Amino acid sequence: MALWTYDFLDRLGVVTHVRYSDGAYANHAATIEKLGYLGLKYVRDTAPKVASNLPYKRYLDAGIRFSMSCSPNGAAMTDASQVGEVLDRILARFPDALGIDYLEGPNEPNNQPITFGGVKDTKTSFTAVTAYMEALHAAMRSRPAFAKIPLLGVANYPRLEVRSDMDNEHPYPKSGAQPGPSLAKTMAGRTRPVVMTEFGYNTGPVSKWPTPVDEYTQALLLLNGVFDAVSLGVRRIYIYELLDEKADPDFKVPNLHWGIFKFGGSPKVAATAVRNLTRILAPERAAGEAASVLPQVSGLPATAKHMVLQKGPTTVLVALWNEPDIWDEVANKPLMVAPSEVTLSFPAAKQVRLFDPLSGDEPAKTLGPGTSCSVRLGAFPQIVEISA
Repeated sequence: MALWTYDFLDRLGVVTHVRYSDGAYANHAATIEKLGYLGLKYVRDTAPKVASNLPYKRYLDAGIRFSMSCSPNGAAMTDASQVGEVLDRILARFPDALGIDYLEGPNEPNNQPITFGGVKDTKTSFTAVTAYMEALHAAMRSRPAFAKIPLLGVANYPRLEVRSDMDNEHPYPKSGAQPGPSLAKTMAGRTRPVVMTEFGYNTGPVSKWPTPVDEYTQALLLLNGVFDAVSLGVRRIYIYELLDEKADPDFKVPNLHWGIFKFGGSPKVAATAVRNLTRILAPERAAGEAASVLPQVSGLPATAKHMVLQKGPTTVLVALWNEPDIWDEVANKPLMVAPSEVTLSFPAAKQVRLFDPLSGDEPAKTLGPGTSCSVRLGAFPQIVEISA
């Protein structure tokens, strides 16, 4: 059975840092505008600070919905009975928890240790995190506003078994590697739903970590990762991140180049590619009868994959993506990939259109009626739209 495109799009989000007031995220109108440009409404952020006056209502009015990372703060650091303090902070800005899709545990405690109830973790001991998640889950379930909101686990290395409703992961492939193997390893053996609250590639200066790629390669790898995540059953994947957080005119600070928009606001190739993807997949309507006969694909290279999506009652899409090695991490430049001829066979179609999301949201080619077509699949994803 084909996945509906509205379901696919419902699994896509992006990381923001609304609390940051000393960089690009301080301009809330611009942040909201960029989310609209992408066609994304799901963001992952951090719980508001005490007495926050940030304009979250502007985001909610724009249809933006949040996953919030929660850590103990204030009294909860010494008194475990104050675990609900973070929930109070959220409710003060999000009445009745409207606009909240998920809460999640502390962010990467192996990198950012927490203190809870007088217990201080280190980067290798997680007693406080374990106790905090148990208490936070109980506090959520005791409050009607949070009674049905899932608590995500803790993205950590090594993986932690903590009280939660869904798993939470942060896959970051290194050295320009394709996302497929990393995401498949992350999902192996899962018995619970998984949300990937961070996933991304950096476009900064050469460094040991994060290992960078160029903008075009970032776009390719992010789109491949989105297709991989959905095909693996990930409940939602949040691209890290929306904006390059601060100015770096001398191009020397690696961690300031995770964004899919530059600090000045212009879109990188990845932002344009995501925008094109959401427009190409925009459903004709929200539901309908599923297609009874799905297209067949032949000639895929060993590194390639495909996914069938249903866009409307008589419109089916076939997404094709390829994951050969495309980045030379020694020379810090892209590798060329020879295209392969891929054939699609399908029931009689009135029209077939080919899309390249890295080039635009309009068809790259339109074909007449037929029962098959060929696609040259290189390194970049291709989408075939088949209208009966």
